[in-house]
Amino acid sequence: MESEALKATETAEAREAETLGVPAAPAAPVQKKKGGLKRVENIVGWVYISPMIVGILVFTAVPLIMSFMAMFYQWNGVTSLFESKFVGFGHFKDIFGGLYSAMYWNSLVHTLVFAIQLPVCLILGIFLALAMNRQMRGVQAFRVIYYLPGVMSVVAVTIVWQTLFKDDGYINGIIAAVGMKPIGWTSSKLGIALVVNLLLVWKGVGYSTLMLIAGLQSVSTDQLEAARIDGANGWVILLKITVPALYPIIFYLFVTGLMGALQMFNEPFILLGGYGIDNFGMTTVGFVYNFSGAPSNLGLSSVGAWILALIIFIVTAIQMYVDKKREVD
Repeated sequence: MESEALKATETAEAREAETLGVPAAPAAPVQKKKGGLKRVENIVGWVYISPMIVGILVFTAVPLIMSFMAMFYQWNGVTSLFESKFVGFGHFKDIFGGLYSAMYWNSLVHTLVFAIQLPVCLILGIFLALAMNRQMRGVQAFRVIYYLPGVMSVVAVTIVWQTLFKDDGYINGIIAAVGMKPIGWTSSKLGIALVVNLLLVWKGVGYSTLMLIAGLQSVSTDQLEAARIDGANGWVILLKITVPALYPIIFYLFVTGLMGALQMFNEPFILLGGYGIDNFGMTTVGFVYNFSGAPSNLGLSSVGAWILALIIFIVTAIQMYVDKKREVD
């Protein structure tokens, strides 16, 4: 009541002042928020992220632009790009039906052969995750043991496998000791495909297992108990409840795993000390690497790399579309 009376008094005084021709007292100035501190914070933020921006520009953006332009030149990487011979779409013709067509598309087939390990890792990972998602002694140690290969050096691990599986290696030594004929693990296409996929499964199954163990924590125990009460067996529970609940993680592992598999290079190259019999160890990235040395043709390598990038983009887009359509349905 007092505040209302005060306001009424002030209004009356203002009207009286206007009647007498006396200007009313100016209103108190509104305090504006100073922007100096905000500008300083913005500058400090840009300073902190500037190394990342410079790194992206120098090591990503510039190489991408150079690679795109190199597709149209016969460039050896030593002389200036624009001093090299301009070939237009000549490198594209070489890959699509030309001199290097068979080599490039065979390398893509070899890459897909080595990608067989991906569904194997996922299936094994599901069963290992179910086995280790229990309260029992030593389960934490088993989780660490299975994950260790994934953090080991690719070069070191591959050299160990090379020592084990070469024609005069330890595995063939054991086979010969029991009176069997040694197997050409690295001198036959079937042997190369088997050894490389085994190596990749051994390295990758631990990561898949840990991710799936984390996903199992979100599976509703109420649904599992209700299914058991209704008489559902283990396979029904696995296929109808567990796997659907794990679908987001399985989808993530498949997408990222397929992207990694399409970019594979180190394992078969180190294991075979090159590309092996009939270049069976040459992956698509191996094709790109093959023309980066002497005599180099970085233009042809760039075309191969951009085609691979386009394939990865299309495959990933299809996977995302299928996943989105599944969620809508």
